[in-house]
Amino acid sequence: MIFTPFSIKRFPTHEVRVGNITIGVDSDIVIQTMCNTPAGNIEAGYKQSKEVISAGAQMVRFAVRNRADAESIGKIKELLLKDNINTPLVADVHFSSQAAFVAAKLVDKVRINPGNFIDKRATFDTKTYTELEWKEELNKIELSLNELIDICVAHDTALRIGVNHGSLSDRIMSKYGNTTEGMVESAMEFLRICKKRVFQNVVISLKSSNIRIMNSAYFMLAKQMQTEDMHYPLHLGVTEAGNDLSGRVRSAIGIGRLLGHGIGDTIRISLTENPVKEIPAAQKLAKHFKHRKPLTDTNNNWKEYNPLDFSFYKSHEVGNIGGKKPVIAVCDIRNYRVLDNIMLEKLGYKFNGKKWIATSQAADAVYVKDIEIITELPENLSIIYEAGTTKMPCENATPLFNNLEFIYIADKSKEFTKWVSLTNSDLSKPAIIEQLRNSPKTVIVLETMSQNGYADQMSAFLKLKSAQINNPVIVKRNYVSDDWETFVIESSADTGSLLVSGMGNGVWLTNPFLTDVEDNRRLTFEILQASRVRISQTEYIACPSCGRTQFDIESVLAEVRSKTNHLTHLKIAVMGCIVNGPGEMADADYGYVGAAPNRVALYKGKVAVKKNISADIAVEQLIELIKENNDWVEP
Repeated sequence: MIFTPFSIKRFPTHEVRVGNITIGVDSDIVIQTMCNTPAGNIEAGYKQSKEVISAGAQMVRFAVRNRADAESIGKIKELLLKDNINTPLVADVHFSSQAAFVAAKLVDKVRINPGNFIDKRATFDTKTYTELEWKEELNKIELSLNELIDICVAHDTALRIGVNHGSLSDRIMSKYGNTTEGMVESAMEFLRICKKRVFQNVVISLKSSNIRIMNSAYFMLAKQMQTEDMHYPLHLGVTEAGNDLSGRVRSAIGIGRLLGHGIGDTIRISLTENPVKEIPAAQKLAKHFKHRKPLTDTNNNWKEYNPLDFSFYKSHEVGNIGGKKPVIAVCDIRNYRVLDNIMLEKLGYKFNGKKWIATSQAADAVYVKDIEIITELPENLSIIYEAGTTKMPCENATPLFNNLEFIYIADKSKEFTKWVSLTNSDLSKPAIIEQLRNSPKTVIVLETMSQNGYADQMSAFLKLKSAQINNPVIVKRNYVSDDWETFVIESSADTGSLLVSGMGNGVWLTNPFLTDVEDNRRLTFEILQASRVRISQTEYIACPSCGRTQFDIESVLAEVRSKTNHLTHLKIAVMGCIVNGPGEMADADYGYVGAAPNRVALYKGKVAVKKNISADIAVEQLIELIKENNDWVEP
């Protein structure tokens, strides 16, 4: 199977039953979440599980640290059954195969982590294994996993083999490093044992906080499973995605790109918020992909596409767009009649007493219509206007032409900078391709009306590359939902998936019902940041919290963000515990990690440099640590 978004074929899987839920084959995407109540607190877990189930969760997971926690979840299940609620419960187990054995007798599904099912917590020390030592380690895994499989078979319990980029074993990392190859092999070692046992009731996940790593791992795993004739369903998620807008954007892109290629049978949008809020976001993402149709305007250039290529389309520069320039943000202010100082502030500019200067998230271009400009414009702000219907609003404004106008101006096309609005079908017309070839100063605004817009626009990029056209391309998408979260989820999944694939030199979002300039600008920059094509703000890696978390992570994240959000050159992690902490923070500059009740460890990279810090002073100590390493700048 070739993974493209054009045919809308799901990655072929067999059926897995988890309680009363079916995962895989052609079943709808299953929505799940994880309770964050204290492990072992039966009453709190019972109450929150009812809340998330009422919100629409189809599976509910709990952190399990030990046998007592496993027994507590069994009691929560009993309470739910008394209320005639039979939603499957899942035990999430780390570092304790014995806890997994107990849980498998009591709940509907058990999640284990290959990185710590048998192995101890990773120390990131490098060790060379002989062939015999490697085989002995695999034999230990097989012995314990077989015991768990026996229990699962006896109690009709499903199993999730959940690999985390942040918690690979030292053994795997000694051979593969902390890489996607290591993630895939970590999963395959366990899957081969399951296949040997003919145990089919298994779901797989490979998660990371880095969208590109997470995407690569799933594509590579799917290919390897095909090679070894395996068809296990896949659970998708982005770990430590964060909260609010950034958490939703990051998850929508990471999960959405895979769903768009037919990969994924169950999803969770992990947010550092009340888990109830995860459900509607996940439902909106699943719905966005549910009814997509195959493209009718396909081409044979899909063979050139590789989902692991993150720099597919290479363009030349036109002004501040394309080439090695940052991917730009276009703001649509067609509904506004005045461009004044207030509007410039909404567009992300600040006045320094002499002139307007761009902040790190200032719009690079604005589309206007019948507007009066009553302020001095910033030097780098491009004004775009519709050439056929709007008068030129100011000197040096850039005209936007439609496809017919573009052909009509052929004789003068080389002489001036312009934008042209085109669709995928336009790029099948020889006259358009020839005009683009002769118009190096033209920026393409790629639009789509297709029900499967992601695939439609990807097809356009394939046509451009095949025709050796390298004009810069602005990915424009139009949405009509009046629900903000739906707009966020859909636009992130559609445009971010292209950007991650290396397609697009700019993003332009429109919505006639949601026209707030500041909101839409922030959304655009969040998409650029999450796609890793333009870093404009401090990046935060934050886990959604669970029963292992020893502090109020949501409030701590808010405090850390409020005091460090001007450090746009840094990546800061806020982690509830050390299960994924050091590993998931591998590319973070600094980390705040819960170690025990009211105690915190502070990290510089993967090294804990301050341990056993009181939570009351931990944020201030984090700031001091940043200052000690000369990474602090004053706001």
